[in-house]
Amino acid sequence: MSEWSVRSGHEGAPLDLRRTMAHLASGVSILTTRDVVGRDCGLTVTSLVSLSLEPPLCLVAVKRGGFLHDALEVTEGWSVTMLASDQVDLARYASRHRYPGDTDDFSSYPARRGSHTGSLYFTGGLAAVECVPERLVAAGDHSIAVGRAVRLAEDCIGERPLLYHERDYRELGPVVTDG
Repeated sequence: MSEWSVRSGHEGAPLDLRRTMAHLASGVSILTTRDVVGRDCGLTVTSLVSLSLEPPLCLVAVKRGGFLHDALEVTEGWSVTMLASDQVDLARYASRHRYPGDTDDFSSYPARRGSHTGSLYFTGGLAAVECVPERLVAAGDHSIAVGRAVRLAEDCIGERPLLYHERDYRELGPVVTDG
């Protein structure tokens, strides 16, 4: 029996990848766009990655079949805001379960429309990036949305990042030093 199968309980046992990946601390962001009828929609994500500097590309993973996925298939642009530690309520709001026909109402959160894509970004965040779609790639039960960064927000005021670790929101701790 391999070390990997011992860790999963027994040979052939299904992997609990979600539990394992919960050990990885990730920054929390909100991906926003407009749905097929022009309504704002957003989703809390922890999968934001800077993919390339030349050309400037970002990627984010979104569950296939989820409400935002359909919007990404037709959108002309999206934004992603890196959340600050005082934006936990916004992160929870955008991560709630939605049913078909549900809408998002972000009017109680300070936000602006990006000048290039028209998608919302949240000014209380640390930073925000507007992207135009490059590719939407199927990957298991998710799709990877790759976007070309076309504008960086200059009016975000957040100071400390919001993190997600062990299935809970957290703040950044002290700097770790050698020795």
